[in-house]
Amino acid sequence: MSSSLPTPPSILLPHLPPKTHVGIDLISFTSTPNFHGIREPPEGWHFLYTGTTASLSLRCGSWFYVGDISAAGHGQNDTALVVRDERTGNQRTGPEIHIWKWNADTESLSSLREGNDSERLEAMRLKANLGSLWRAGGLFRYRSRVSKVRLSDHSSTKEGVVKVKDDEETELNGRKDWQQLTDWISPRLLTRITGSPEMDVDGHPRWNLTSAGTANRDADHIPGLDKPAEGSTSDADADQEQEAEFGFLPVDLRRTWREGAIGRERTEAAQDRSWALGDLILRNSSLVSGETTVDERTGEIQVLGELQFTFLMVMTLMNFSCLQQWKRLLELILTCRQAIVDREMFISDVVRLLLLQLQRCDDVDGGLFGMDGDDDGRFLRSLLKKFQRAVDQVIEKGTKSKVKTELDKLRAWAKDEYDWELAHEDIVKEGKIRLEDGELVDMDIDENDEYEETGEYAPLVVDLGDDNTETQSVSDDGEASDLEDMRY
Repeated sequence: MSSSLPTPPSILLPHLPPKTHVGIDLISFTSTPNFHGIREPPEGWHFLYTGTTASLSLRCGSWFYVGDISAAGHGQNDTALVVRDERTGNQRTGPEIHIWKWNADTESLSSLREGNDSERLEAMRLKANLGSLWRAGGLFRYRSRVSKVRLSDHSSTKEGVVKVKDDEETELNGRKDWQQLTDWISPRLLTRITGSPEMDVDGHPRWNLTSAGTANRDADHIPGLDKPAEGSTSDADADQEQEAEFGFLPVDLRRTWREGAIGRERTEAAQDRSWALGDLILRNSSLVSGETTVDERTGEIQVLGELQFTFLMVMTLMNFSCLQQWKRLLELILTCRQAIVDREMFISDVVRLLLLQLQRCDDVDGGLFGMDGDDDGRFLRSLLKKFQRAVDQVIEKGTKSKVKTELDKLRAWAKDEYDWELAHEDIVKEGKIRLEDGELVDMDIDENDEYEETGEYAPLVVDLGDDNTETQSVSDDGEASDLEDMRY
C-alpha cells in the first residue's frame, strides 16, 4: 500500500455501485466502475447526494464543510460545531479526507462512524490506498459546472485554447455562484433544521436529509398510517422513526399582527407584514456578546440562510416541503412595506439572492415552477409585482436605495428571460380584442383587481346606522345592551 497522501482535500466513495446517480453542489452525473471519489473540493460548504436513478427515486444527501468550519456563515454570533480534542482541548481538524460507505440495505451513503474500531481501521486502509487511487485516475476532479460545449480531441490548437479558456471561466463562475448560494448557511442553521449532525471517524460533522424529509405542517397525515404499529420492527418502520421533521422558521401568513391588536392595526399589519417579519427575526436573534442587547442581524442571517437551504434542497433533492417553506418566506418578505426602509440591507440581500436563485431554477429537474404546478411562475410574478409597487410607493424617485438597485437588476433579468413586466405602469390592464368573427370584446386582467380594488377585492360597505342612532343588541339574558361602535 502506498503511504503517500495527496495534500488537497479528497472525498472517498468506495464500493459505490456503477450507474448510481451522484450529485455534488451544482452538478450531477452517473457513476462508472472506475469512479471512487472526488478530489480537490474547494474550501466551503458542499452537498453530496445520491439516488439509485436520476429520477423517480429517493435521494439522500449530506451537508459537510471543507476547511475551518468556524468560518462558515456570516453571523457574528454563530456557534460553530468544531470537534475538540478531549485531552488538549484544541480543535481536532484531522486530514481533509471525507469518507462515505455505501449501505446496500438503504441504498444510500453513510459515514464511517467515530468510536467504531472496525470502521476506523477501514478508514485507515482507505487513506493508505488514496495515493494509488489518485494516480490511477479513480478520483473525479471537482467541478462546479460542466461546459455544455465539448470540443473533440482533434480540435485545432486555437480551438483548444478557446476551450480551456471557456472551461476555466465556466468553472470560476460556477464556484462563485455556489459560494453566493451558500454564504449564509451555518452549523447553527443546519442543526436547527435537520437536527444534530453525525460525526465521522475524523470528527467532521455531517447533516443528513432525504428527498422525503418534511416539516410537520407540510406532511400528509393519514389516520392509522402516521405511526408504525406497536411492536413493528421492519426496516421501513425504523427508517420512518429516524426521519426527523424539519425545524423550519414558523411562518404564519394568516396572522401577521401582534397579540392583542384590533381594528386598524390588524388591517394594516395584514397588508404590510413588516411587523411579522420583524417578530420572526427578533425571536431568532442572538444577544450581543457580553451585553444584554439583541443583535437582530443574526436573526436576519437565519432567514437568509433558510432561503438558501430550502432552495438548494429543491434544486438537488426536489424536496416538496422545502419548496413550500421557500415560498412562505418569500411571500412574507415581499409583502412588507415599512421593512423596505427599516431593513434596507436585509431586503436588498433577499432580492440579490432571489435573482441568483432564479438564474439557477432551470437546474431543477422539470423546472422550479413546474414542481408545484405553476408552470408560468404566476405565484412569484405576482409577488414581485406587488413588491415593485411597494418599492415605488415607499422610496421617492431620485432617492438612492440598495433595494431599488437590486430590484432593477432583477426586473431587467426577468424581462429578458421570462418577458415579465413587473412595473405597474408598464402592464396593459384593459383593452379590446377582436374575435374571429370581427366582434370587438372588452378585456381586462384579473391581476389588476387587487390594485384597482375591484372584483373580489372591492371594498365591502356596511351600514352601521345614523351617527345619532343608538345601536343595541339583546344579550343572553334577554336584556338590551349597547354595542361598541366598531368604526374607526
